[in-house]
Amino acid sequence: MKKIRLCIGSSDGEKIARTHMGDTDCFYIYDLFENAESAFVEKRINVAKDMDHAKSDKMKEIIKLVKDADVFVAQQKSPNFVNIANKTRHQPVVVRVEKISEILAALQNSFQEIEDLVSRRTKGETFDTILEI
Repeated sequence: MKKIRLCIGSSDGEKIARTHMGDTDCFYIYDLFENAESAFVEKRINVAKDMDHAKSDKMKEIIKLVKDADVFVAQQKSPNFVNIANKTRHQPVVVRVEKISEILAALQNSFQEIEDLVSRRTKGETFDTILEI
């Protein structure tokens, strides 16, 4: 069964952070499955939160912390999201809804499209696509 690992920045585990993903308190890791199920994996503390936002080292530290995630989810399309799309194997996704439960449902509705992009990245392809859902 196909699975996509998601990273969602949140301070409370209920709603996505309204700020850039790298400025959130924690990362909530979920697995999304092709059969419309999802599973919470774990919460990780963002130890890079207070690093200078303008420095690329912050992005590298965050990627190390959540390196097993296929998809990074945020509410804002930041300059680092553009860099992530262009230079890494991670697929950025910008969402309009706030509740994590609604985010999981919205991403599930786009599972095949997201999985196709993740598959391309897993094979080493990089491109500038940032999904907006």
